[in-house]
Amino acid sequence: MDSPNVLLVILDSVRARNMSLYGSGARTTPFLERFADEAEVYEQARAPSIHSVASHASIFTGYHVPEHGVTKHESELDPESTIWHELAADYGYETGIFTPNVVVGVSSNLTEPFQTVDGPRQDPGHRYFEAGIAPSDIEGHQTNREYLTRCFNSDAPLRSVINGLYFQYYDGGTEAEDESATEYIDSFLDWSGSQNGPWAACLNLMDAHYPYEPMPEYDQWGGSELQALHDSLSAPPSREIVTNGDWWKLRAVESLYDGCIRQLDASMEYLTAALEERGDLDDTLLVITSDHGEGFGERSRIDPRVQVADHSWGISEVQTHVPLVVRRPGESDGVVENRIASLTRFPDVVRDEVAGERGSFTVDDRAIAMTNRLEQPERVLPASCQDRSKYGGPWRAVYRQAGDDVRKDADHGSTARTVLIEDAQVSYPRDDEEPSLGSVYDSFGDKGVRKDQADEQALDDDVEQQLEELGYLR
Repeated sequence: MDSPNVLLVILDSVRARNMSLYGSGARTTPFLERFADEAEVYEQARAPSIHSVASHASIFTGYHVPEHGVTKHESELDPESTIWHELAADYGYETGIFTPNVVVGVSSNLTEPFQTVDGPRQDPGHRYFEAGIAPSDIEGHQTNREYLTRCFNSDAPLRSVINGLYFQYYDGGTEAEDESATEYIDSFLDWSGSQNGPWAACLNLMDAHYPYEPMPEYDQWGGSELQALHDSLSAPPSREIVTNGDWWKLRAVESLYDGCIRQLDASMEYLTAALEERGDLDDTLLVITSDHGEGFGERSRIDPRVQVADHSWGISEVQTHVPLVVRRPGESDGVVENRIASLTRFPDVVRDEVAGERGSFTVDDRAIAMTNRLEQPERVLPASCQDRSKYGGPWRAVYRQAGDDVRKDADHGSTARTVLIEDAQVSYPRDDEEPSLGSVYDSFGDKGVRKDQADEQALDDDVEQQLEELGYLR
């Protein structure tokens, strides 16, 4: 095949630490462990940020977060700056993205570079009464009280209130399975199988994202009691837990999260088997990774006052150390790479593959990870939460090779620390080392790939509500 297909699979919110491929005690990834015998496994891969918008922008463009500045849900990225636009415009590829992710597919414009877009499938504009306002009618952020005030000032106050309640509990008549990994994999397979030339696609799969609801056959470490505990948590749970201090609840539902990873592992087996059966696997650059990890109450090494929850704040290894498994066209030898690697290398790896060369995700000098979140802790965290400012961004990290290990220099405000990382399971602080990362960030300039802020649209309230129900804090 003259031009290889390209498939980027992002297992949203999957951290390396909870994968048996990376040493977890729970057998969460039996397929990927077998698949590693014919693929490259990067043991020290880092995501460029801890949430979907910033990480995807970096993966799609090859730029670091301070270079592209796409950090908010409504931020817009110049589609011509992405590898997807380049493949279509310069090499004649057909491109497609398949995802239930609201951040990728609705609030941002990250699907704009693709010629085919599938998902999310939930309808954001539903209402019960046409003669009444609904949350989807109102742009920008609003509290429940502000929405009720609008209802009572409208021409149909009672119907407007019912519309708001209907929005909150409506499921669109769509079963949960319709947003599962296999549903989107089937859609991708139908699309790619109909192409006559080379194709390039992104699958962003949300099975391991909050809420943690594995199918019964994969719920091997949870059970009904943990499911009941999970269902008792508010959405997002991090807001409740930082207030009442019930961190044990978050740690407990990590067992459900493990079941979600096991479910995704089975989906990867289904995907690769389908590609192999029709003869596409050997013609495809397949990259399986994650845009960020997840926190379950681990205490920050930079600021021990802070415990990390989901991916709302911090720059912890559980949020940035991600899986990276690569299978190249026509190759079936297993390789383990221990050097520091960055997902920002994805566009260059694709370019090298298209040119018939062998690129790598490893970096010669350093990898970085950065998040501005929480951007407004005083707005999204309850007033009863003590010292909300300690959760605010930016959080920054620089990774360098240190012999067989990786050295991480990280800071948050005036606090900085060095951490030495052996693998996804073992890391420890090095207080005898002087953290050094300011000069790295000072060297970054704006690459001009973010659309002008004045062009960004405020999110509709229904989209804001969907984001909060998925656990997103801003």
